[in-house]
Amino acid sequence: MKDIKNFDTFTKIEAIHKGWSSDKKYYAETNSGERLLLRVSDISEYEEKKHEFDLMKQIAAVGINMSQPIDFGVCAGGKSVYQILTWVEGEEAKEVLPSLSERVQYEFGWEAGRMMLKMQTVESYPPSSDWANIYGERVSKYFEAYKACGETLVGEDLLISFLEQHSSWLDHRPMCLLHADFQSDNMVISPENKLYAIDFQGSGIVDPYYALTGVMVTAEVSPQFSTGQLHSYFGGQVPEEFWKLNAFYMAAESINAFAVAVTLGQEEVDYSNEMMKAMLEWFDNFNNLIPSWYKD
Repeated sequence: MKDIKNFDTFTKIEAIHKGWSSDKKYYAETNSGERLLLRVSDISEYEEKKHEFDLMKQIAAVGINMSQPIDFGVCAGGKSVYQILTWVEGEEAKEVLPSLSERVQYEFGWEAGRMMLKMQTVESYPPSSDWANIYGERVSKYFEAYKACGETLVGEDLLISFLEQHSSWLDHRPMCLLHADFQSDNMVISPENKLYAIDFQGSGIVDPYYALTGVMVTAEVSPQFSTGQLHSYFGGQVPEEFWKLNAFYMAAESINAFAVAVTLGQEEVDYSNEMMKAMLEWFDNFNNLIPSWYKD
């Protein structure tokens, strides 16, 4: 890593062992007191990581509280690619939210909704068939991976039937540049009680309702936060169309997550099944697409 720009100013480097990303992550400090996040990836991911870094610069430019992109380049004698970002001081929202009052959780959620609306101003496209083609192809790949994984997900028949019956819901959707995994695992609450977004890996041009499925993941930790985020984003009343697409996306992503979990071991498989049971309970086995945790 010595060929990373300004590496000679680093006075401390510590490896970070969190998350599913294949990136090697490090906390770093410089001799001027800067705190940084260093991400290192294989050179084969150069184009992907460069695109990711450019997206972060675009999103940061509209004033989002986030880990700010600082530098991008090649290191390790041309074998690796690196990103240097500002370090966000604080704790994961996932860990902090349960200890806060319901009102404060809701207020943080309200701020998350405002952040999403601001992100959407960076780059957006009107409704078209593009997203149906993009996501439809993705769902087909999810099915292939699931069939090949050799394990059975709880509620398999319900999920597959639901997806096959309602693929038309993907038609005529807008697309925006957004954080594609915007949920409490990827948010930090600072010591000053400000909400920050982190880990923009995988972000891109998506249906904004797809990006909003992060509220379902966060709801496991804080239904109040998720409710606040939806109220803020929609200006009060959540439309029926969102709930329908949300259920569709959750069904598809659950199949994908399970196939990935099988590659990671039994503990992850068990967790995926437990999450599936919770989701089916929220949706009353898809008989009610407004999840039971949501309070209007």
